[in-house]
Amino acid sequence: MKKIYYFFIGLFIFILSYPFILKQLNRQKISFPSKTCLITGASSGIGLQIAKQMVKKGWRTIGVARSLNKLEELQKELGLNFIPYQCDVGDYKQVCFVSDSIKQKNLNPTLFFLNAGTGDVEKEFFFDLHKKTFDVNYFGIISWIEQWLDFIKKIGGGAFVATSSVSSLFATPGSAAYSASKVALNNCFQSLRLKYLNNNIDFIIVMPGPVDTAMLKGVDDLPFIQTPKETAKYIVEHVFDGEQVIEPSWFYSTLFKIFNWLPDSVASKIFG
Repeated sequence: MKKIYYFFIGLFIFILSYPFILKQLNRQKISFPSKTCLITGASSGIGLQIAKQMVKKGWRTIGVARSLNKLEELQKELGLNFIPYQCDVGDYKQVCFVSDSIKQKNLNPTLFFLNAGTGDVEKEFFFDLHKKTFDVNYFGIISWIEQWLDFIKKIGGGAFVATSSVSSLFATPGSAAYSASKVALNNCFQSLRLKYLNNNIDFIIVMPGPVDTAMLKGVDDLPFIQTPKETAKYIVEHVFDGEQVIEPSWFYSTLFKIFNWLPDSVASKIFG
């Protein structure tokens, strides 16, 4: 009996510690040939705070966003180490144009925080909303990878960091387009990470919980909402620690994983 007792205690401890062990085994610290990074969605929220973190760390930082005025204001605050570029990441031609301009100036980014995103709540089901969401949240990320992957390979390595969401773990009502775009992003990065594992190129997924940004406007009854500064600091720290799946909100990551175990009838009552 004692052997069985100890076996189940050991099994329980292993199950609890397995995610931590797996995370440690999957660490892949990347060496960066240049100290230049590029951040999309850099004019506000998490992207703005990542820009501040990276400039503080001594990195030349290329900030990309739709609002040039906000970027120029940020440049006044951060100095010449912050370089603004206006671009709508949902427009493939603009991504190509901006990438060509950066290459012509030999700025040579090797770390990409692909953070820009959109997430309208679906009151009704519309094709246009799904297309718009995927244009920004999925194609607006892989377009940058297409433009820079060969360059990263030639220069000797780098990393692409994409902002996903805990919504990729469980799709709540009204988030079909948003959740689907983030699931697609997760799987894309997992595939690319395996393919380029031995090329000093990493593909890192970040899955924040609720963050106090414009996207969360009107939602004021959620616990443990993080600030953009807290989230950005966590992301930057764990990127340089070599983590490949970064979960800034342990509470929401765990909660959304548990939701998958619930029967639909129960889940619908929780979110009804």
